[in-house]
Amino acid sequence: MIGAGLGGVGIAFGSANAATHVNPDDAVRAVFAARASSSAPGCIWGEFAEGRTVRIVATGQADMATGRKLDTDTLFYGASLSKQFTALAAATLVAQGKLSMDDDIRHYLPELPAYSRPVTVAMLMHHTSGIRDSLSLLRMAGMEDVGRASKGEALDLLFRQRDTAFEPGSAYSYSNGGYLLLAEVVARVSGEPFDVYARKAIFAPAGMPHAYFLSDASLRPGSFAHGYVRKDGQFELRDTFPRFSGSGGLMLSMADLAAWEKDVAEEHHVWTPAIARILLKPGRFNDGSLVDDGKGLAYAGGLHLGLRGTEHVIMHGGSAEGFKHAYLRLPDRGRSFALLCNRGDWRASTKLAEALRASGTPLPGLLHRPPQGVFHSDELNADYSLAAEGDNLLVTIRSPLSDGAQVLRFEPGDDGRYHFGSMNLAPTDDPARLVLRRGRSGDIILIRRAERNER
Repeated sequence: MIGAGLGGVGIAFGSANAATHVNPDDAVRAVFAARASSSAPGCIWGEFAEGRTVRIVATGQADMATGRKLDTDTLFYGASLSKQFTALAAATLVAQGKLSMDDDIRHYLPELPAYSRPVTVAMLMHHTSGIRDSLSLLRMAGMEDVGRASKGEALDLLFRQRDTAFEPGSAYSYSNGGYLLLAEVVARVSGEPFDVYARKAIFAPAGMPHAYFLSDASLRPGSFAHGYVRKDGQFELRDTFPRFSGSGGLMLSMADLAAWEKDVAEEHHVWTPAIARILLKPGRFNDGSLVDDGKGLAYAGGLHLGLRGTEHVIMHGGSAEGFKHAYLRLPDRGRSFALLCNRGDWRASTKLAEALRASGTPLPGLLHRPPQGVFHSDELNADYSLAAEGDNLLVTIRSPLSDGAQVLRFEPGDDGRYHFGSMNLAPTDDPARLVLRRGRSGDIILIRRAERNER
């Protein structure tokens, strides 16, 4: 199943008149080889069409000490890619009638205090519960390396919280603590440890050969990719991730994702219509409005979904100190893409966009290359000069109100925008127009100087 898509077929890149043909495998490989070598950590890229594996490209090493290379069977710490599978585990119990999305979680977790408003299963799943982030609590409690934390220690901190961060159901706030509690609800309803239930209900029937959830245990040496960060020109090992599951904790390979894509598209052993209805239904606030993740998408069952430009997308990222991942489905096209990286100095959303373009599948609304040039706003009476600086965007602001030029460095985000504090710049389908936002100030349109002068 996996090997069938590895050959690749040459396709044309560049202008309509270009005669150069580039093998898409080589084009994708170049995206990850530009700042890496065979003796550095790297990434594995997978493309899928209607459940069929189109292409898998791996570059770099899983273990720099031994020289072991990344391949389709290499296990990665999934970080927040885990959340869709934690939500899936809960959804299987909902589909069986053993759990309800509207259940008060204190029915299963009586250790929690009675909050001002009951927290429901749906609120945990959609990040609207107000449950505080467990990793933040661990760090504030003095644990610098959260990889040393046990599930019991993380749960104890959550159970100690006297109230939620806000009224449950009234706002969106991404919470690892909420997903840790969701996994604990699954364990108590199923009567089995969370990792055991996930293996029986998800990984085995879906035919995922290597995937499993961690359960306060060490990893088997030689089976997984170590995480690395770059410091002073060298790579340092960073396997600093919790060994418990719910918010993270999933160990998976590209072979596992290939099997999962096949189940979603064709076999439906796990991804049944009932499960799809639960996981693809966007959350709602108490007032009935859709949950907005703050990046222009709704949040459903461990998945962001909505429009990027004119394209429907279902997506989620995963990030730990030494790991950066991205997962994207294009339901209108029946296409899916996965990126697993064991180097923390790369931004997954940027590499995802570059690999999409290299494979001949550009997506409206994702960053492909930084916009450049001079843009003007009549409303601000200001010029914004944009220049690429690696993946970042160097923005120079000049106006009659400024004391000289103000230079800001905007960084690309997973939402298709460039960010500097509360400010962000968003490319549009028109390369001559950008949208500038700051907090809740509303949209300011920036128009490329050359076009403005022509008018």
